[in-house]
Amino acid sequence: MTEVPPPFHPHGHDTDPAGQQGDPLTLLATETDLTGLDFTSLDLRPALRRDPRPRTFTRCTFTEANLRGAHLAEARFTDCTAVAADFTGALLDQARWQGGSAARANFTDADCGDLTCDSADLANTKWGGALLADATFTGCRMIGARLTGHRGLGLNFARCNLAVANLNGLSLRGTHLVGIRFTEADLGGADFRDATFEDCRLAEANLRAADFTDADLRGADLGELTIATAAQFRGAVISPSQAAQICAALGLNVIG
Repeated sequence: MTEVPPPFHPHGHDTDPAGQQGDPLTLLATETDLTGLDFTSLDLRPALRRDPRPRTFTRCTFTEANLRGAHLAEARFTDCTAVAADFTGALLDQARWQGGSAARANFTDADCGDLTCDSADLANTKWGGALLADATFTGCRMIGARLTGHRGLGLNFARCNLAVANLNGLSLRGTHLVGIRFTEADLGGADFRDATFEDCRLAEANLRAADFTDADLRGADLGELTIATAAQFRGAVISPSQAAQICAALGLNVIG
């Protein structure tokens, strides 16, 4: 008789356990390890105010929830959904966001120092006035995100899609940027001095008044180089092939 093997569940894709039973706000106020709860459109501030201990959220839904000024320091969000949630002025210091989506969420004036976001959908999020000192975004979808006017230094990006994002005046001085897509992003006045670009795309980005002094652009796709766009990279280190494109834009023939 042929023995039927047990079903195969790849690591990280097991069937989700049932969410916790009970009133979500009561559980939020009394528990610190929360799974599968739906907080859609709820005001979570009173429940979070009662107990400031760090919380762990797994597969919870915060869609359009009110978290303005909420105490969420050192919180852990895993595969959660917070579409259009309001985190204005929230304390998210040392919080960790793994997977899931916070698309269109508002982080204006939030304290996000040492925040870590990995593989999260953060499209069209707002970060004006947020403290992002030493915050790290890795593998995140940040199309249309508004990061202009944030506070703090040490912001880091790796393998993120920042197409059409607003990074006007952003300081990324001395950073190592890997796999970043800046296509059509607003980088006006951004500080890229001493930065290194590896596998990055800057095609069609607004680079008005951006500072690339001593930036290493040899690993970047600069798009079609014209006389005007080439001037925006003044002071940067470029590759021979990129230099040839600039010479071609100037009508020069390089021989040798």
